[in-house]
Amino acid sequence: MVQFHEHIISDLLEDPSGGLVVLSACLGLPKLISSLLRLHDPSQGSVLILNASPAQKNSIDIDSQFSSITADLLLHNRLSLYTSGGIFFITARILIVDLLTQRLPTTSVAGIILLNAHSLSDTSTEAFIVRILRSSNRSLYVRAFSDRPHAMVSGFAKAERTLKCLFLRKLHLWPRFQLRICFWSPSHEDMLHLLNKEDHSLEVYVSQDLERDPPEVIDIRVPMSPYMIGIQKAVIEVMDACLKEMRKTNKVDVEDLNVENGLFKSFDEIVRRQLDPIWHTLGKRTKQLVSDLKTLRKLLDYLARYDAVTYLKYLDSLRASESFRSVWIFAESSYKIFEYAKKRVYHFSRSDSGKSIGLSTSASIKKRKLCERNKDEDDSSARANSGVVLEEILEEPPKWKVLLEILVEIQEERQKQAMAGEELVVGDEGDQHGIILVACKDERSCMQLQDCITKGQDKVLNTVYNQFLSSFPIPASTLPDHYVTWVPEARVGKIPSPPVLYHYL
Repeated sequence: MVQFHEHIISDLLEDPSGGLVVLSACLGLPKLISSLLRLHDPSQGSVLILNASPAQKNSIDIDSQFSSITADLLLHNRLSLYTSGGIFFITARILIVDLLTQRLPTTSVAGIILLNAHSLSDTSTEAFIVRILRSSNRSLYVRAFSDRPHAMVSGFAKAERTLKCLFLRKLHLWPRFQLRICFWSPSHEDMLHLLNKEDHSLEVYVSQDLERDPPEVIDIRVPMSPYMIGIQKAVIEVMDACLKEMRKTNKVDVEDLNVENGLFKSFDEIVRRQLDPIWHTLGKRTKQLVSDLKTLRKLLDYLARYDAVTYLKYLDSLRASESFRSVWIFAESSYKIFEYAKKRVYHFSRSDSGKSIGLSTSASIKKRKLCERNKDEDDSSARANSGVVLEEILEEPPKWKVLLEILVEIQEERQKQAMAGEELVVGDEGDQHGIILVACKDERSCMQLQDCITKGQDKVLNTVYNQFLSSFPIPASTLPDHYVTWVPEARVGKIPSPPVLYHYL
């Protein structure tokens, strides 16, 4: 057990009523709770763990020592478990039913362990459970945990309200660089003596434990393509226009409304925190601006995470769902976002004149004649589209190429070490499998990277592109020529032309 885990447990055990612990992310919260539960004495009573996700259950109960109380258990079986003095996972719905029907003897419960405390509120079922148990069992302790500190600052006095609804008084904050004063003598002479000893005046618990074996970090900066840079600049320009519109409301702090803060996820929470008390008095335009800023921030995030085809599909879905309701879509630079996103996937050209309608920067361009894809169409429609060529760009995400290069480099380095007779040590000693861990933000990115590594980049992009084309109900060859050169004329205060191209191609 690391040192700061020991101090957290000792702080919780000192207060018989419990407390609320808020840690930074990735500081081993499941391991901390598991170590705390090992100190439980069955003679004290049962301990009930509430609000735990399946992943948290598996992380806390590695050895499968703790049982789960489910609705499948009969009443007398649940009663015997409640009075056994063990540790159990239970849902709030089952527990509140047993409490209201007086099937649970409250005196047999020693304490409550609440996970994901950031999701609690005054009207939550967990808060109601704690209120009932506290009223009938004064010696009951409540220990709540959360590893999402940013969620504890959302809304008005989130931490104070959480403490109040759980009947707690102490809040334990443990950031990554937790500092704790270790002066233990109240006398003036001893304090002066300790101040002269720098090693005993201050201890850095969390950072000290994390820096015992620091990893070797190599930062690789991946440049974006020209079209991605163009999309990024356009999104920032549109975001700046929305922020200027919001400043006119005079209801938010102007200092926080800048593009630099708008790039971070906490910006939405900052704006909502300022507007929450007067949210019901705001007009539709101001509320839509807040929603548009969140959408624009997602566009910047998805630009580096999604491939070109998926990003274009997401833009099309935004155009179809928001259309005239959004403010950002009528901004002066919004058409650049759609135009550059389209150029990352495809563009049109005429084979007879050799002039390209769209721009292409990719060396590997696949050409398909629209008339060849629809040979059974009417002769008039075939003549209308004669000579029009759809050029597939399918721009590869820059991160994919860099990832594959790193994997090849690792493989070559291992082969060199094997030839030199050196031992391959990856992770623990004796691990010869050479496992490479690639961390992604979501499950979708993990699955796509897995296909990219096993099947290749071109096959993955072609599969996504074919799904993109198959989602349109009208064949491309039936579109007149003037739809191909359609350019949106979206401006502030003007009604744009119908987005025919983006609905069908």
